[in-house]
Amino acid sequence: MSTASRERKPNFFYNIAKNYPVVVIFIVLVILFSILYHERFLSPANLTATLRQFVTLILFSIGPTFVMLLGSMDQSFIGIWMLGSALLWILTPILGPISLLVFPLFGIASGLLIGLIHVKLRVPSFILTLSVLIVYWGLTVIIVQGNPRIVPGYEFLTADFIPFIPTPFLYSIVIILLAVFIVKRTKLGTYFYAIGSNEEGARLAGIDVGKYKIVAFTLSGFFSGIGSIVLFQHLGGTVPVSFSMNNVVRPLIAIILGGTPLSGGRGGPQRTILGALTFSVIYRGLYLSALDAEVIDLIVGLILIVSIVISSRGGELRGVEIA
Repeated sequence: MSTASRERKPNFFYNIAKNYPVVVIFIVLVILFSILYHERFLSPANLTATLRQFVTLILFSIGPTFVMLLGSMDQSFIGIWMLGSALLWILTPILGPISLLVFPLFGIASGLLIGLIHVKLRVPSFILTLSVLIVYWGLTVIIVQGNPRIVPGYEFLTADFIPFIPTPFLYSIVIILLAVFIVKRTKLGTYFYAIGSNEEGARLAGIDVGKYKIVAFTLSGFFSGIGSIVLFQHLGGTVPVSFSMNNVVRPLIAIILGGTPLSGGRGGPQRTILGALTFSVIYRGLYLSALDAEVIDLIVGLILIVSIVISSRGGELRGVEIA
């Protein structure tokens, strides 16, 4: 073996560890949990549950990833799922299955409105989208009068096609591919990375920063809406009325852990896949440990802190736009 060949191997693994630390974390966790819970962790039932957890995380986090690429934040995705479900409950008796279109249409309208307010009125994205989320939650509770409502007729969305593989996982693959294509194969992705890396430089280069920020929020709403079509039945087929910060924090952990920092300019949906998969493994491992729910929540909070540190390696948090 030549000297060049001997040098190439360690460089390859070093670059993987440096540029994709989440891959190393994923491998270590799989080995660790396989040893600790060797009879249960790799069982078909647990692997299926892990895929179900992955679907929930990835479909909630794909949309906000577009916004985080620009150094902003979108937390309205839970609200789109909640209020969209309430609208579905109202429209289904009138329009039937075509009512599912309310999710992406509402998502687009929501993302466009948020983007316009953020850009035109210069309202920070963190407080804006958090406020929108709370408003959507409140409207949902008012519409269904505080009671979860079952919306029958959409069981076909989660009907099993392949044993041990949740059907929503198959849908999520299509959504993921579309998101990755937009970021990696269109000029939108190029502009998103440019704005996230150096907003002023992008503006000086002739990029209409405000326009593409609005586009990013609109895309976030669209993907949150598309994902909510699947998540609606995947998470029970009912209009949700209870709100938990875990539903907001966990998708954001998947984004940051995957390698899209709060400052933007790096990462993307392809990285969010790794983050969602790794967090799903972490969660299932904690679940098998039979820890109290409060302890798991504490660990999740610590993971968020660690993931922020990991995602910021190799770069500084340049003008984080979350406050």
